[in-house]
Formats: sequence, structure tokens, C-alpha cells
Amino acid sequence: MEEHDLLTSFDIETIRENAIKRLARKTKEAVKTLILRIIEIIISLIGIVLLVPLSIVVYFQNLKNNDNGPIFYVQDRIGKNGKIFKIYKFRTMVTNADDILEAMLQDEQIKQEYEEYRKLQNDPRLTKFGKILRKTSLDEFPQFINVLKGEMSLVGPRPYLPEEKEKMGTYYKYIIQHKPGITGVYQIAGTDRVAFLDRLDMDARYHYKKSFITDLKISLITILVTFRKKKTYDVREMLKDTLDYISRCFTQFVKRIVDIIGSLVGIIILIPLTVIIWALNKINKEDGPIFFSQERIGKNGKHFKMYKFRSMVVNADEVLLNLLENDENAKIEYSTYKKLKNDPRITKIGEFLRKTSLDEFPQFINVLKGEMSLVGPRAYMLKEKEDMGNAYDGIVQCKPGITGLWQVNGRSSVTFENRLRMDLDYIEKYNLGLDIEILFKTISAVLNKEGAA
Repeated sequence: MEEHDLLTSFDIETIRENAIKRLARKTKEAVKTLILRIIEIIISLIGIVLLVPLSIVVYFQNLKNNDNGPIFYVQDRIGKNGKIFKIYKFRTMVTNADDILEAMLQDEQIKQEYEEYRKLQNDPRLTKFGKILRKTSLDEFPQFINVLKGEMSLVGPRPYLPEEKEKMGTYYKYIIQHKPGITGVYQIAGTDRVAFLDRLDMDARYHYKKSFITDLKISLITILVTFRKKKTYDVREMLKDTLDYISRCFTQFVKRIVDIIGSLVGIIILIPLTVIIWALNKINKEDGPIFFSQERIGKNGKHFKMYKFRSMVVNADEVLLNLLENDENAKIEYSTYKKLKNDPRITKIGEFLRKTSLDEFPQFINVLKGEMSLVGPRAYMLKEKEDMGNAYDGIVQCKPGITGLWQVNGRSSVTFENRLRMDLDYIEKYNLGLDIEILFKTISAVLNKEGAA
């Protein structure tokens, strides 16, 4: 046998052996990759199922905080092999965050902090609920969409911004060999502030130590330590608060529908009633205007003009001022009740309107306009704000009502202090059942002329 025959035979055998080993290795890697991908798909689908109710919570919490921007935030990030993809997160910042940052970076100290950490410690751009999402890491939840799409992995390097590429330097070529992860070495580092270069170093170390065991350890630390430390699991209060808010919104919606229907019925009755009162004023030679409007304190402290049938003489304010200056008993009575039992300002027709509560009918216009409700706290005058004291902040949480607790519990005989207490009780105990109860009691009180003045 020739020498070259022996060599050829040996080389072919070696090549075949190497090819088989290479094929086995690649097959093993492909199977492992497939299994890991299946696991990621299953976990990401579970995450997306949980994302739906969490998105509802975020939406209503933003609504509660008057944050009307989108709930999701999309941003370009560097993916595997340097491919740019769009990462999904819950929006945690105000909509004009970029403009605010640009203005803040004019300060050298802030600029230095941002360049070192790529974040700010007390960031004024964060929304009220955004702070909670960041603190609990729930803002990252939408990234399960990226995992399902294959753009991200459950564990991997941090997803860097395209503008950070140059700053990444030589680390870049190692980091982009992997899909960025929802969690990673940086996320389990145990601190909220890690310098940018330290993050790169952590991700580079992950590159060299990456294995199934490493990923499993990072996942377990994230679930058992990091999330627990950030109280990510403790979302019961958040959920309860959201359900309470949704319930209040639904109640307010139903209340508004009832207000609209009730005000339309009231206005239909108001039209012929206005004609009758106009005629009675003419007969009694009362030449002043039929209606009287006065600024009152509405919801959230907003002022509005409340309408009533005029029941007092035209110069009522002057008459009251003169009376309080010259009659000490009247002054004490007015200070206690903010009303007078034998009020010299009331006209003859006005006395009848007050006794029958018909003077309140024009307030149905305020209800239709959304300034008042059928049931609520009393519509306080601007000059009474100081007398309301600490009760003011609680009372202005609701629209004032045509009727309320104080109107069906003594009305004119109730002191100003007790009115405040009743209005606060109404706000604390508020529900649709209580409104219905007050409305029926109001009808009974009006028909029996109870407490009117």
C-alpha cells in the first residue's frame, strides 16, 4: 500500500469524525435554543395575559391623576447583531419629557450626573403613577411583547439606546451577540444607580459567563429577591384603589344621567312656573328681575353663577348690612345660621316661593350645565369660604346639590357648623342609594313645607 493511500484514508476518517461531532454539537445547540425559545414564548404569553388587566389599572390610575397621555411608550433600542428594534414600556414620564430634559441639561451638575448614570435621581419628568411603576419595575411588563416577537429574551444584557453605541466602545461587539433581556446582571445588582460604564462591565461579564444555569440564577434572583424587594407582588392596594376609582366613575356616570333627566323634567316645569311668577310680581307691583344669580363655590373650588327665583328686594345686600349694624340679635342669628328667620329683605311673593321651595327651581339649569347636581353639599357663597375652615377641601370634592342632607334634616333650623358636618358626612357616605333616599325625603319635606324659610 502506498503512503499517500494511508494518509488519504486517515484524513477522510478524521474529517468525517469532526463533521459528525460538529453536526452533533450544532444539533444540540439548535435543540437547546428551540427549547429555550419555547419556554420564552410560554412565559411571554403568560406575561401578556397579565399585561391586559395591568394596562387597565395603569389607564385608570393615569385618568385619576389627570394624566391624559398614552399609557405605552415606544423607543428605539439596540438588539442582537446591532439590529434596531422598538421596545415597549409603560409610559412613566410626562409627554414633554424630552423638552424638560434638554432644559435641565443646561445645568452642568445635572448634565454630569446624567452622562454618568443615564438617569436622574429625583427626576421631575416622572408622573405620579410613573414613580410607582418604576419603583415596582412594573413599567417593564410590556417588554413581554418584545420577547414574544423574538426581539428580546427573558435574561440578557441591558437594551441600550442607539445614541449610546459610541459610548459603549469595544463592549458593543460583545453585547450585541445576545438578545437584550427584561432582566439581567444589572437589574439584580441591588442598587438603583449604577454608572453607565459599570453596566457595560456587568453585561460583558454576562457575555463570558452566559449559560443556562447563569440565566436560571438571574431569573430566580429577579423573582425571589429583586421583585420582592421592590414589592412588585404587593399590588393588592393598587388594584383595590383602581377598582374603587372605577366604581366611583361608574357611580358618577349614573348620577350624571339621573341629573340630566331630572334637570330636563325640572326645566319643563320651570317654563310655565316662570310665567306664573312673572304675573304675580306684576300684580304685586314687584318690578325687579324674576331671576337672581349669585356666584357660588362649585366642585374643585371653581366659581359659578347659581340661578334662583328672586325672593328678596332688589337692594337686599344694603338692607342686610344696615340690619346687622343696628340689631345685635339679628347679627348673632345670622352668624349662627347664615340666615334670618324673620328676614325683612324677603318680598311677599318671595316668602311664598321660599316656603314652597319653588325659588330653587331655576337651579335645574345649573344641573343641566353640569355645575350642580340634584343631590350634593350646599352651594356655599364665596364670602363663606373662610367660615368653612378645614371643611372646605372636603366639600369641594363634590358638585353642590339642589338638595342634600342638611335640606332634609331641619334646613333653616340647622346651624352653619352642622351644615358643614352634614355635607362632609354626605361625601364620606356617598352612594346612589343615599341620593335616592335624600330625593324622596326632599319631596316629602317640600310637600309638608318642613324647615323652609
